[in-house]
Parts: sequence; structure tokens; C-alpha cells
Amino acid sequence: MQNESQSEYSGLEELLISESMPNYNYFIVTTAKNAFGDPSQLVDFGAGIGTLSLIFREEYNINPVCVEIDSKNQEYLLQRKFQFFENLTSIPNNPDAIFSSNVLEHIEDDVSILKEMRKQLKDGGRLCLYLPAKMLLWSKLDEAVGHYRRYEISELRSKCRDAGFKIIKIHYADCAGFFASLLMKFLGYNSKNGIGSIESMKFYDKYLFPISNFLDKLGFKYLLGKNIVLIAEK
Repeated sequence: MQNESQSEYSGLEELLISESMPNYNYFIVTTAKNAFGDPSQLVDFGAGIGTLSLIFREEYNINPVCVEIDSKNQEYLLQRKFQFFENLTSIPNNPDAIFSSNVLEHIEDDVSILKEMRKQLKDGGRLCLYLPAKMLLWSKLDEAVGHYRRYEISELRSKCRDAGFKIIKIHYADCAGFFASLLMKFLGYNSKNGIGSIESMKFYDKYLFPISNFLDKLGFKYLLGKNIVLIAEK
């Protein structure tokens, strides 16, 4: 089993990506904020260097407690003055909200983590997950970053129910990203100067993601997408 709080990128790489995809990151945080309202304590599970936690703090005046096991990422969290723990059970108080973006796909026994999340939440507490969708989109990039899976909606729904959660909402996100990921699968991933590079991410975030978000709002999120959004309740 891999580290339970391993995030998709770490250190300088995540910092560069966070700066190149502000629209995408803001969307993820806003989605969670809309699900949670104003929680008294929010946990960012697999916080990485605190990219999304920082948006919670700066945009919504919510200061998450972070769960992160990577020592280099912890250095960034310290610099950004986030309280962090290496696992959920170390957090002294039961949170009323847990947020996790692109983390569970790195964990072999994801159901055990879902059960732990439910156990740690207050009664009536909420969970928001943002995860990669569709094994059809599986590529060498997934292998390179240590994914065990991309999720199908039926699979994620079943696993959350097995963990004891009541599902409030589940749907796709980033419909245009589905086709971009499909293109990357067949053309190949090139982090230096091709698909998957920082420049390509900047282009996608600035020009294509806003269109994708608009189409999602029209209903495409119920048909397909690069990611899955799940909101569940204890």
C-alpha cells in the first residue's frame, strides 16, 4: 500500500503546476466550498504543498488542517503556516469536512481510507472527493505518477457506500479534459515541450478549461469528464 496521503505531484513540480492552472485549482476548491458551506474544521487529505489549502485560506477565510506524509511537502506546509499531521487519526478533533483532490487513486486499499475518513468525521460531516475518471483514459502518465486506478462512477459509488457514506452528489467534471486526455493517451505524454508540459497546461487552463466548465454547467458533467466529483455525508 502506498502512503495514504501521497499527492499527485510534489515540491517544485506542484508549485509550477499550481501557478500554471489557477482556474482549474479555483474550480476544485469552489466545488468543495459549495458542498461544505462554512465548516468549523476542514481537513485537506493529501495536501501536497498546500496549493488548494492556500486557496481555501485566501479566498474563503478557511484554514484547513492538512494531512501529508511527504517530508518535502511538509516543509512547504510549514512555510505556508499550515498545521499538518501524517494521518487522520492524529488529528485531535473530529472535523466536519474532509476534502481530497487526486489522492485516493494512489492508494491501493482506498476503501480502508474511506472508512477511516467516515470514522473521523463528525456525525453529519461531509466528504468531497475530486478524482481522475475513466480507465479508458489510462495512459503512461498514470503509470508514471503511481496511480492504481482511474475511477468509474459506479465503482466509486459502490466503494463509498461500502465505507458507510450516504452519497449526496456524484458526477463528472471537465468534459473537454476527457478529450484532451484521450489525445494525450494516443499522442504520448511529453512534460518538456509537448502535451503535459507547463506551457500546455497554461494554455488549457486559460482557454479550454473555462469552455469545459461552461459545458459542464449545461449538463455535460452527467455524460463524461476527465474527473469525478463526489459529495458524501456521514
